[in-house]
Amino acid sequence: MLRTDHLSIGWKDRLRHAQQEDPDIKPILGWMKARATKPKWKDVSAMSSTTKSYWAQWDSLLLQDGVLCRKWDNGRGDSCRLQMVVPKAKVPNVLQLCHNGRSRVHLGVKRTLLKVREQFYWVHYRDDVEDWCITCTSCAAVRGPQTRSRGAPKLYNVGAPRDRTALDIAEPLQKGARGTPKIVHVDRLARYYGADNAWDEHVLGGGSVTRSSRRYTSAI
Repeated sequence: MLRTDHLSIGWKDRLRHAQQEDPDIKPILGWMKARATKPKWKDVSAMSSTTKSYWAQWDSLLLQDGVLCRKWDNGRGDSCRLQMVVPKAKVPNVLQLCHNGRSRVHLGVKRTLLKVREQFYWVHYRDDVEDWCITCTSCAAVRGPQTRSRGAPKLYNVGAPRDRTALDIAEPLQKGARGTPKIVHVDRLARYYGADNAWDEHVLGGGSVTRSSRRYTSAI
């Protein structure tokens, strides 16, 4: 049975005028009032992608008290309701109503989608619901930061050369005789850097760096 009791008179009156002013919905309204059959492609080819999307759903569209609506089946075939087609100018109002509601609790993406599908429909409504929930400042304040906070950097005291050395593999540079890459090391105290040829995989795997052949050393 087709349910229409959820369509309030207030929403019908406000949406009727907004649909007539919407450039994507206005052609659909004109065709539905002028003819009962689906327009041909040549009449729609020059229209916007949103108008073409509504045109593709022609068999599911109907006029209810002058308001363009869409028949929506729940997928099981045991329930069908009318969804009011929302023009672009009224999308923020619908999202605020379904996400924020009259209570202080804001719904998540899934529950907001369920609330929207109960009464409304527009092209790309899923993307708009996700963007609205993600950018909601009240929800962001409750969720908190998405990344973990890091502690302030601390000063590490160095008393002698080679107490603290930074290592990295430099690419692309000329490799050694065995095809091994260069290892660049910087002494944190003396501010000298050197480029060595790694002799084996133990150097690359975090082993001792003494098994290397010094090529050059220079001050930074």
